[in-house]
Formats: sequence, C-alpha cells, structure tokens
Amino acid sequence: MTTGIHLDYQELRKTSPKAARQAILSILKSTNGNIAETARVLSVTRKTIYKALRKKSEGSLIDSSRAPHMVINKTPADIEQHVVDLKTKTNYGPERLHAELVETTGIDLSIHTIRNIVRRNRDKIKTKRHKPKKASPRQFVDWYTAKAFEIVQIDLKHIVDQKALSEKQISHIYAHDLPLYQWGALDVTSRFKLIGYSTEKTWTNGLCWFLWVTSWLRSHGVTSQIIYTVDHGVEFGGDCWWKIADLKKLLSGFGCKLIQNHKKCPQENAHLERSHRTDDDEFYIPRILSITTRKEFFTEAMNYIYYYNNIRKHASLDKDTPYVVLHQQLPMIDDTIRFVPPIFLDKVAVDLGAWSGYHVLANHHTCY
Repeated sequence: MTTGIHLDYQELRKTSPKAARQAILSILKSTNGNIAETARVLSVTRKTIYKALRKKSEGSLIDSSRAPHMVINKTPADIEQHVVDLKTKTNYGPERLHAELVETTGIDLSIHTIRNIVRRNRDKIKTKRHKPKKASPRQFVDWYTAKAFEIVQIDLKHIVDQKALSEKQISHIYAHDLPLYQWGALDVTSRFKLIGYSTEKTWTNGLCWFLWVTSWLRSHGVTSQIIYTVDHGVEFGGDCWWKIADLKKLLSGFGCKLIQNHKKCPQENAHLERSHRTDDDEFYIPRILSITTRKEFFTEAMNYIYYYNNIRKHASLDKDTPYVVLHQQLPMIDDTIRFVPPIFLDKVAVDLGAWSGYHVLANHHTCY
C-alpha cells in the first residue's frame, strides 16, 4: 500500500524534473500501474502521469524546450540593434529609452518590449556598472586562540543536493517524507557538532535552532560567551535588519553574540562547510536508501552524530575525537553532552514555545 507515502512533486521538480518523473514511474510501478492512485498519492493530475509515461516511451525524462518555433511579433533586427546602440550610448532605463526613441526616430516600442530587448542583449551592451556600497568589514574572529564553544559556526545544509546524492537517493527521500534540511552547529576548536532537521527552511525554525543550541550548551556547563557565525540565509535573518537586530538582542540575554559572514564567502564557515562533505560521505550516501520512516531516520542520525563526536578520529585534531578535545579544554563539562539528540524543528515552535507567537494565534477566537 502507498497510503502513507507523501511526496511533494512540485518541490522535487525544482530539484530535478528528471528525478520527479522517475519518482512518478516508481510509484506507478508500486501501484501496479494504477494511474488514478498514483495521481492521488502525488497530488497531481492524471495528465502529469501520462506525460511521464510518454516521456519514458520517447527515451528521455528531461523537460523539452519551451521556446516557440516561430515568433509572430518579433521586433525587426535593425530596430533592436538601434535600441542596443542607444542603451550603450546613454545607459538610460526603459522609460527614458522609449521617450528618446519616439523623439529622435519616431519608433514607438512599448516599455516592456524595450526592457526585454535590453535583457536579451545585456552581454553586448557595454555600460558602466553600478557599484554597490561597500559593506562594513566583518568583525575579526580568531579561530586559533578560541577556547571550546567560544566560537560556534551555524549553517543549513540542503540534504537533497544533486552534487552529492544520486537521483535514486533524492527520489527516495521525497517518497518517504524524510527531512530535507539539516541544521548544523559546530565548535571550531573541538569540532564538536550538533544537528537538527526540518522539512521547511523558515525564520521560525532558524530562531528555534539558535535557542535550542544555546540551551543545550548552557545546560551542560558551557559558561563562556558564545560567538555564533552565520551566513546571509533568510532562515538566519538574511538582509532583514530588524530580524538581525532582534536575534542579536535575544542571544545577548544568554551571553551570546552573532556575527554575519560576508556574502558568498563560505570559507568564513569553513569548518562546518567541510563537515557537510563528511555527512554525505559517511551518513547520507551509504545509509539513506535503507531508511524508510522518520523514526528510523532519527535513530540513524542519532547514531551518526554520536559516532562523529565520540568515535570518529579527526585528522585536524591530531587523530583525536571531538569529545576528547572538548573534555581536555572543559574538564568540568557535563559528560551527557556527548549524547546529542538530532532535534526535529518543524513543530517545536508550535508545541513548546510561547516565545514564537504561535500560541497567540492558536488561542485567539474571534467573536462575530
């Protein structure tokens, strides 16, 4: 039976149209060719199922080109070149280009047509590019003199990564409704790591992740100031200044500090970024196809993070384990910190936290 299968076909198509159609064929096979049942499981129309079968018979599951065979209202080449030349000369926007064309040549093109011409020919147009205002320098973070848990790198990993996993493994994750995102927190000194999971990438889950990591460390004897370094992902506030300001204010109450890395500089979270490759090589790639339920996923993830922190010898630590290095630096730390549960974040804010604001909506009843 396939009643319990949940697969987000549209989300899978964003990752790989080919993998999405392969998932259709896999589920169709499990339903003994029942078109209606397969469409119901995937929440798609039967037309989508028939299209996947047609693509299979044609010998290719990838999308065909949607470019029209003939463009009826195409702008003549000489007029298009005139727009390109005028844009190169003046660097005007679409509205000013429209006015200039009408005034000097009598050519009356719509603003939308002019905008599309400029976009199509942007490689040919040589104009002075606008230089954005240079961002203020990121505060210096000294990894090498920091004590354990004084600097913690935070990041989000998209588990269904085509560069790491095969199409079969990606389809398996969607077909069995396994988590799509891995939340990570890694101490740069000891390489001790905490992980969480979710199906959604949201600001609420990001906020919950910060609070859970902080509470876990504080409850196990970490008393020093914790500096969190993060990228500009929307789940961590992104470019929204008020979210960053609120997050910094919230974390300061727990003796923590937040530093945003420069954009497109993953090397500023190098230790955690490198650990993602280990996660793929030693957990997801060899184990994911054997996991069919979230309960099994939790058990496997718990075993993996215990192995990572307590058994696996890291070359960067002179063949020691993260917990050995952590215990050397913080001998009074609670020994139970070794057993880190991989928390699932999607419902934590609703179930546990009045701080999230969800309790206000849940308990609010409007009278008519």
